[in-house]
Amino acid sequence: MSLNTVGKFALGFGFLAQFYAAQGIHILAVPYYQMTLGVDPFLLGLAMTLPLLLAGVLGPVAGHVSDNMHSRWGRRRPFIAGSALALCFSYGLVWMVPQHWSSFAQISYFTVTASCFYLAGVVYSVSLRSFTYELAGGYHQRTSLMGFTAYFLKAGSLTYQWAFPLAQLAFFGGVLAGIKFVGWGIGIGVFALLGLLPALLVREAAGPRHLMDAHLPFLQSMGAVFEDRNMRILMAIILIQMGGAACVAMMDYYLLVYYVNGGDIQQGSVWKGVLSTAYAVGGMAYVPVVTHLSYRVGKVQALRLILGLNAVGGLAKWFIYVPGAEWLLLLDAALCSAVWTAMVVLVPSMIADRSSAAAGQHSKTGVYASVQSWVIILASVIVFLGSGLCLNLIGFESQLAGNQPEDTLFAMRVILSAGTVGFSVLGLLALARYSSHRNVELQV
Repeated sequence: MSLNTVGKFALGFGFLAQFYAAQGIHILAVPYYQMTLGVDPFLLGLAMTLPLLLAGVLGPVAGHVSDNMHSRWGRRRPFIAGSALALCFSYGLVWMVPQHWSSFAQISYFTVTASCFYLAGVVYSVSLRSFTYELAGGYHQRTSLMGFTAYFLKAGSLTYQWAFPLAQLAFFGGVLAGIKFVGWGIGIGVFALLGLLPALLVREAAGPRHLMDAHLPFLQSMGAVFEDRNMRILMAIILIQMGGAACVAMMDYYLLVYYVNGGDIQQGSVWKGVLSTAYAVGGMAYVPVVTHLSYRVGKVQALRLILGLNAVGGLAKWFIYVPGAEWLLLLDAALCSAVWTAMVVLVPSMIADRSSAAAGQHSKTGVYASVQSWVIILASVIVFLGSGLCLNLIGFESQLAGNQPEDTLFAMRVILSAGTVGFSVLGLLALARYSSHRNVELQV
C-alpha cells in the first residue's frame, strides 16, 4: 500500500511520539529524581528497570494479538490510538510526586506511574512498527520509508535533552513547578496529539490475507521468529549498541556536569543539550548518507562501515570530554551519530526484510516487531541498571557535587571511551555471522 504525503507525515509524527515514549522517562528522571530530589542512582535505575521488565513481558503478547485482530478500524490502529492516550496521562502523573515524601515513597510512586507509562509505550511501539513494516514495499522501499521516519526520530533527539533546562527556567518559579508543566506539556502535545495521527490519518490495507491470520498459535509465531538466525543476529546488534554502548554513553552527562563543568548541574545540562542537538543534527545529515550507502553496497556492508567509524569516535572521546574543550563535542557528534542513524534506518529495514521473507499464510509482522521491542527494552534495562551500578562502583556521590574523587572521574572517562570502542567491535563480530545474499534480499 502506497502512502501519500499526509500519511507519511502522520506516520513520522507517530515515530516522534515513539521516541519520547522510549526516552521520556530518562530525560527527566535522572536530573529530577536523582540530581534534584537526591534519590540513590542505583535505586532509581532499579525503579526504571522493573516497569520495563513488565512491559517486556507484554510486548510479544501485544504483537501477537494485533497480528490476529479484526475490527472495522483495522488491526493496528485501535492499539495505536488507545496507547497514545494512555501515554499522555501516565507521563504527566510521573512528575506529580510530592517533594516532602521520603525517598522510598518517591521511588515507589515513580515505579507505579512509570509502569503504566512503559506498558502503554510498548503497545504503542509494537503497533506502530508493525503498521510501518506492513506499509513498506520492497527491499529499498523499506529503507526509504525508515529513512523518512528517522528524520522525526532525530527531531526528538534535537529537542528532548532541552526538557529539563526548560523546566529550570525562572518563569516557572522553580523546578518543582517547571517539571510538572513540561511533563504535562509533553504528555498532551506529543503523545495525545502527535501520537494519535497515524491512527487517524493512515489507512491499513485490507484483503483476504487478514482472514487467514486469526488461528496462528502464539508459541508457533514466536518460535518462527527465534529460528531465524539473521533475526537473532540483528537482535544481538541492537542489544550491543542500544544496551552496552548506550550504557557507557551515559557517562557523557556525568562528565559534562561533574568534570567539564565542576559540578554545575544547570551548566552541564545546557552542554548536554548542545551535545544532543549536535547528535540530532548529525543524525539528520547522516540519513541520506546511510540510505545511499545501503543502496550502493548493501545494508550489511553499510552497517559494518558505520560501526568502524563509531570505534574511531570512541577513541576521540578521551580527548573531547575534558575541561575547556566544550565545543569539541561537535566532533563527537560528527563521528558517533552515524551509528544511531543506522539503528533507526538500516536495522529496522533489515527486520522488515526478515518479517516479509517469513510471511506465508500468516502475518508475523507484529511478532517480529514485538521481539524487536522486547530486545530494545532489555537493552534499556542494561542501561538503567548498568549505569547506576557503574556509578556506585566507581565511587560517585551526588552530594559531593563538583568534588568527585579523581579516580571516579578517571573511571568515567575510561568507561565512555574504551566502552564505545569495545561495543563497536562486538557489533562487528556479530555482523560477521550475518548471512547476506544481497541479490536474494533485493527480491524480498
